[in-house]
Amino acid sequence: MAIYFFITPTMLRTLINKILPLFISFCTVCLSSCVLFQPLPLKPIHNSDSVQRIDKSNFSKFNGNYEIVSVDSSSEKLDYTFTYKYNYLLKDLPGKSRYVNLSVIDDRHLKATLYTDNKKVKSKTIKGRINNNYFEFHKTHIALKYVIIIWAQQTNRIALSPEGDLYLDTNRGAVGFLLIIPIPFSGSSMDTYNLKFKRIK
Repeated sequence: MAIYFFITPTMLRTLINKILPLFISFCTVCLSSCVLFQPLPLKPIHNSDSVQRIDKSNFSKFNGNYEIVSVDSSSEKLDYTFTYKYNYLLKDLPGKSRYVNLSVIDDRHLKATLYTDNKKVKSKTIKGRINNNYFEFHKTHIALKYVIIIWAQQTNRIALSPEGDLYLDTNRGAVGFLLIIPIPFSGSSMDTYNLKFKRIK
């Protein structure tokens, strides 16, 4: 026995009135927030001659241990760059017992491992490309906080100073919207350049 469903004009208008605001809000997120779908840009490289030459043949120069806090800014930490999480309170960081180890896998991948007291805490494989003596990579992240979905991303590039320390250029941004009704909050991004992280000898 066939069962037929009929939608009356009144039901159709009610359905449209409920769905249309949600659809418009979703389109607003997609169209107005470039943070969602387009990688954040970095400014052109102007100091490629002042960093070590890096190509496929010597990419392993990145192998080593690096301090987590930048010598230029205490708010920038290397663990967030590779793991997308602040793993330590700033007051706990001074000293060499907590560090990030970089290990090259091939010319497109390197492994970043977070250590505490020489014990492995977390490890991430990073995919990117070598360009003009820098290794460039892009990461995205989705987090749920209560009823808010946060879409975050960062575009990074790293290089080595003549002394072997790590240089970082980064552009980070995020946008949030409600879980049930996709109403976007204001997105933002921030770029920082030439952050130095000391190599641990």
